[in-house]
Order: sequence, then structure tokens, then C-alpha cells
Amino acid sequence: MLFVTRVRQAKRIELVGKYDKRFTGDDLRRMRKVAGKTTQEMANLVGVERGTYENYEKGVSKFPYEYFEVWCDACGINLNPLREQILALRDKIDDTKLWRKSPTPRNSKSSNEDNGK
Repeated sequence: MLFVTRVRQAKRIELVGKYDKRFTGDDLRRMRKVAGKTTQEMANLVGVERGTYENYEKGVSKFPYEYFEVWCDACGINLNPLREQILALRDKIDDTKLWRKSPTPRNSKSSNEDNGK
């Protein structure tokens, strides 16, 4: 049993390293190069300085997802299938079911006020 657990852990570690789901600066660089754009063009798309964009590519700074959407569009990467899947989730779970109910109503008076203190 111990051997099986170690094998599973090893496979999990291998998969985690192999399928990293975060978008990185290297991904931005690949997108830009395939699209034939300059760093200045990519920076202009979202209104940042060229150096700021280059820091995103180098991994020095994290980039906002909103910028990523603009860059994907400019580089011909279609995010619509992802958007459609996320929107379909809204049909499955209503917004009102996303939040826990507060144990105490927010607009109620404190217990001291209720007791006349």
C-alpha cells in the first residue's frame, strides 16, 4: 500500500509540473511573436509603457486578466469557448446560492440597543 501511495504522489507531482495552468510572461512573449507584434504595440493596446509590458513578459510584474483578454484578442486567440463555459455555469448555480447567509442580519441593531442599554 505504501508503494502505491508513493507512485500516486509521484504521478501527481509529475502532472502538476507538466500541466501548469497559470499564464506566464513566456506565454505573452509566445503570443506576441506568433502574432508578429512588437512590445510597444502590445503595450499600446492596454495603455501601459513599453517597459511595463516587458516586465510582464519577463515575469517581474503580474499582469491583470483584463489586459490578457485584450492581448489574446489582438493575437487572434479566441477566448469565447471559455467565456461560454463560464456563462453556462450561471445557469447551473444561481447568484443567490454563491454566498453563505450571515448568522446576524447586517442592518439589525446590536443586542445592547435592543435591551435599552
